[in-house]
Amino acid sequence: MSGGVILLVLAGFAAFGAGAYLSATGHREVGIALMGVGLIFQVLTLRQLRIARKGQKQ
Repeated sequence: MSGGVILLVLAGFAAFGAGAYLSATGHREVGIALMGVGLIFQVLTLRQLRIARKGQKQ
């Protein structure tokens, strides 16, 4: 796994966690936006892992 993929994973977890915290503490709009960004990072991570797995099979 490359460093870029690891950074995407960490960014996704951090953004989603911060968004969940902000949503729970009263800043609902900002929290929801951050959770959305976190999910986008996770989707990008899964995309990169799928591309890397296809490259290994060939």
